[in-house]
Amino acid sequence: MPTDPPAPFSERMRAFPYFVNSLAPGLRAFWVHCTDRVRIDEFMRDDLIRLGPNESVPPASPDSPTPRAVVLNTEGVLLGAIEQSEAAPRALDAMNPNPQTIRPDMTQRLAAKLLRSNPYLIVTTEKGKYRGRYVVS
Repeated sequence: MPTDPPAPFSERMRAFPYFVNSLAPGLRAFWVHCTDRVRIDEFMRDDLIRLGPNESVPPASPDSPTPRAVVLNTEGVLLGAIEQSEAAPRALDAMNPNPQTIRPDMTQRLAAKLLRSNPYLIVTTEKGKYRGRYVVS
């Protein structure tokens, strides 16, 4: 059966920190604690409307924040974000299923880098539970 060629060594080394962060969250938490860095959870707001997947999306004013709402399951896990300002019968049909997320212990430098290619950042835990949205200070 055909397979993809192995990734070059440089690509594997670039991905290594992400692999360690996912594989050993305890090690990551220890490192964040020891470095005493400023984290983005200090610049986070929990001010978005929370909707279930089958709830209707109300119309929004033009000055509402982007995204205007988040779609969560019953456990509070992020399913998507509502970006449009029009009403919709179901949040599941109107949501962006792949919004850019970031963890609360990430740095502002990483957040700024992600904001160059994304209009907003949603803060979630490593298990996907919604915490808020990152607000540029």
